[in-house]
Order: sequence, then C-alpha cells, then structure tokens
Amino acid sequence: MKAHTEFEELLPFYAAGGCNAQQKREMEAHLNDCPECQTELVMWKAVSSEITASSQAITAPPEIPARVIKRIHTPNPLTAAVRQSWQLIRAQFYIVQSELWPISALVMLIGVLVAVIARKDMVIYLLSPMMAASTLAMLYGPDHDPANELARSTATSPWKILLARMSIMSTYNLLLGLVASLGLLLFVKPEMLGTIILGWVGPLAFLSSLALLLSVWWGTGIAIAATYGLWLAQYISFKTISIWMPSPIWSSFLSAYKDFWHEPLLLVGLSILFAFIALWSANQPVLRLSSNQ
Repeated sequence: MKAHTEFEELLPFYAAGGCNAQQKREMEAHLNDCPECQTELVMWKAVSSEITASSQAITAPPEIPARVIKRIHTPNPLTAAVRQSWQLIRAQFYIVQSELWPISALVMLIGVLVAVIARKDMVIYLLSPMMAASTLAMLYGPDHDPANELARSTATSPWKILLARMSIMSTYNLLLGLVASLGLLLFVKPEMLGTIILGWVGPLAFLSSLALLLSVWWGTGIAIAATYGLWLAQYISFKTISIWMPSPIWSSFLSAYKDFWHEPLLLVGLSILFAFIALWSANQPVLRLSSNQ
C-alpha cells in the first residue's frame, strides 16, 4: 500500500482530474479513512476552481492563429536570403559560357607543365592574372549571355546577377591558381609556396575586377586589351625606356610601377573598389558605354 505522503502528493492532481482510473480508485479508498486528506482535498478543489475560472476569463487575441500560421510558413529572413542567393548562383552556372571552364583549366595545366619543364615559377605568376582577367571580361553582357533579355525582364537586379557570376568565376580562377601553385612543388621548396601564392593573388584580384569593370563599360575587347597591356607593361626594360625616352623620370616611374604589382594589400583593396563600381554600373544603363550594350 502507498504511504500517506504519496497520497498527499497526489491530491492536487486528483482535485484537478488528472489521475488515471487506478490512482482515482486508490485515492477514494484512502479518503474514506483519512480526515486529514479530506480537509486538504477541499482546499485543492478550491484552488483548482480558481485556476479554471481565471483561465476561462482570459481570451486569446483573434489574430494569433493567423500570425502563428504565417510564422510557420514564412522562413527566417537570413535563411531566406541564403536560400535565394544559392538559387541565383546555381542558376548562373548554366548561363556562364560553358567553354570558359575547360579552356581556363587547360591553359593553367599548360602553364604548370611549362613551369615544371622550365623550372620557372614565374610562369604561374604571369599566367594566372591574365587568365582570370580574360574570363571576367567575358562574363557579362548580351554578347556572352544568351538569356540576357530574359534576365532583364525578371525582378532580379542586374547587379545581383553580375555578383553571382563574378563569385562563381572568381572562385574558380582562385582554385585553378591554387592547384597550379601546388604543381610547382615538383621543383620548389614547400616553404616557398606561400610567397608564390601571395605573388599572384593580388594581381589576379586587381586585373579581374578591372577587366569586369571595363567590360561593363566598354566591352570585352577593350577590357582584355587594357588589362593585358597594364600587366605586361611591367616587363618593359629600363634600357628600352632609356633609348626612347632618356629622361630619368620614366625610369623612376617604371620602377614604381613594377613595385605596385608587388603590393597585395593595395591591389586587393583596389579590386574591391573596382568590383563595387562594376556592380553599381550594371544598374546604370547610361554608364554602359559599349555600342553593343
């Protein structure tokens, strides 16, 4: 049999109708022989009645069910933003010219083979930014987007489309550069790998964003020509400058220009600036200066 204290603990539940059939039978049998529990039961029944009356007096606002349903069917803003961004990026995989993927990889593979054969890591430093600039220059605009008119008729802003494509291709180019740099471990010391990567990351970011901006403004041809010209100009020798332009000013300028390409923080900072301008320009039709846009 249960102890008296067990029945005392069960009294509140019995008064509120929360006991099962067996507990109810045992409690009623105990109450017949326990005046103390009978007295406490009266108190607990009064408490239960007060709680029930108070609960009935409180009414829920009528809009709560609708708000609950809306909350269930409306995702978290951050989750919705991430999902929409991923859907946009995934859709752009099919819009970016399919030739860019294998051609970029093939050119980088050839570059690695040349670097390994010639034992010159400079090949990757020279090639990676040029390849990245050309792919970014061919990323946007009616000449490279068969669904351009359809995309412009949707609610998605042009800058969001451009950002999605830029993210895809920039990540791809960065991965190609990293894989190519790992290939150089065939003839360079592992501790030199970080220096090699830092050497091309800044120029790659700078030329890519500049090529993207120029392609939005003036088209692919001008973008590639301008970025390639800027990149290769650093290899002009001092002797050539002195023959055509004997002034020492030009030699000083060329020296400073070469040093510019070895400032990764400055190059990355400028690349972010150019990328923002390109995204902003994509929404400004008057700034698309190319005749084919």
